Amino acid sequence: MQDASSRAPQGKPQAKKSAKVQQEQKSPAKANTQNGTPATAAKPSFIRSWPGIATVVMTVAVIAAAYFYWRHATLYPSTDNAYVQANIVQIAPLTSGLVTEVNAKEFSHVKAGDVLVQLDPAPFDAAVKGAEARLTLAKEQATGAAGQSPVAKANVDQAQAGVDQAKLERDHATIKAPVDGIIGKVRVRPGSIAKAGMSLFPLIDTSRWWVDANFKETDLARIEPGQKATIAIDLFPSREFEGEVQSVSPASGSSFSLLPSENATGSWVKTTQRFPVRISLTLKPDDPELRIGASATVTVDTTNKDAGSGAQ
Repeated sequence: MQDASSRAPQGKPQAKKSAKVQQEQKSPAKANTQNGTPATAAKPSFIRSWPGIATVVMTVAVIAAAYFYWRHATLYPSTDNAYVQANIVQIAPLTSGLVTEVNAKEFSHVKAGDVLVQLDPAPFDAAVKGAEARLTLAKEQATGAAGQSPVAKANVDQAQAGVDQAKLERDHATIKAPVDGIIGKVRVRPGSIAKAGMSLFPLIDTSRWWVDANFKETDLARIEPGQKATIAIDLFPSREFEGEVQSVSPASGSSFSLLPSENATGSWVKTTQRFPVRISLTLKPDDPELRIGASATVTVDTTNKDAGSGAQ
């Protein structure tokens, strides 16, 4: 009995100690529950703030991209309002006559000096013979007693000029290509009557090509002759051509039209004007054959303007 009574007081302190430990373990959870946030739901602070960080990063990225786009557009003004051009020579006879032969083929290549059209030479040969006969008569008259007179000498000179003129017109009966190029649309046929000064067909001079680019007036502040340019032609999307600014038009494109716009009206609306800028093309031997009127996109490198101003 004494042993049992002596063991009872020893068990109570151990029970009290275990209860206290359990209470301490539950107290943090209870405190978190009282604050309204379960312990298992607690999250790190950086996870809770990532949407704000992402928003800031995206805003900075958009601002930087907009700045670099504006800077690039300023240093490299570009326009797709541009077209390939070349000189077009209108083939026209210098004398009238009957067309007997047409060697010009549509869209074919020709060299300078190639015979394109031949007029009937018979009337011109007859004119040469008549002029030579008059010259012979004038010389015979000049050998007589009155041959030393100024009138006789003038008659000989006049007859000689007639011969030269007749031969020149006979030479003009053969129409030749003045330059290397490509024949355009041919509308003349054998049997047609060619009139002096009237165009028979066009010939595209392939010795020199350029692009007329119509830039906005807000882009002209940095464009000047001598600057390099890159040209992309829609006909050859995989090719990039090189060029150089040759000149800038002194007037807008609308100023050269037959009916220039009149802005002195009550319904006037301001519109951005475009000015033609001529870009000379630097072609390479392996470049494809260009076509007049082909659409192009021109980008001008104006970075040398900043370099020049910095050097000054």
